[in-house]
Amino acid sequence: MNLAAQIVGLAHRALAPWGELGFEVLLQRSLLGELPAAAAGVPATIRLAVAEDIDTITRLYSSDPWLYLGKGPPTPENLATARELYLDRLRRGELCYLALCRDAIAHVNWSCFAWGDALPNHPIRLRAGEVFTTDALTLPAFRGRGLHAFVLRAMLAHARERGCRHAYTLGRVDRSASFQGLTQLGWQICGRVVYFQPRGRDDDWLLWRQGKVEPLFRPA
Repeated sequence: MNLAAQIVGLAHRALAPWGELGFEVLLQRSLLGELPAAAAGVPATIRLAVAEDIDTITRLYSSDPWLYLGKGPPTPENLATARELYLDRLRRGELCYLALCRDAIAHVNWSCFAWGDALPNHPIRLRAGEVFTTDALTLPAFRGRGLHAFVLRAMLAHARERGCRHAYTLGRVDRSASFQGLTQLGWQICGRVVYFQPRGRDDDWLLWRQGKVEPLFRPA
């Protein structure tokens, strides 16, 4: 994975003037068995976000272009547009989990049960019994403390209580650190997709796909 990450990182930087190169990895996990334990390395509590948290959540995501739902720099107008997208998630029943350390947000993560933002122009459309976890963000001051796995385990346990039997998530090859929490909880890679989105355009070019990626291309 490290060599692939280096290659993708170089290609990403080389093509940046012309658009966005993405090498995404689809992972899956059955929820029928036991979930491994996952403890945080700092005192932390978990709660669900509410509408009043959306302004803060939008601002936190704006620091990460890959996760951020807005397009372009976080101007007031851009933030307002992105805010509505995050708020729409709550309105349609998706859940945002917050890990708090001394009242400060240390980690943000989402569970989607209807559909979730995945590839450009290709949301993952979920069937009954499926959940998609997405947009895991650990704030810089709290990285390396196991918060991703700690929160993700709680999310999967909650999804199982709701009747979900299978989970999906999407990772990016050049962000190998994000795979540590997934590996700890038994996720397995089931497919890979490479795409290119030209700068200033909404369409994307699917360059390559491998394995089980059907959930990313289900019809509306």
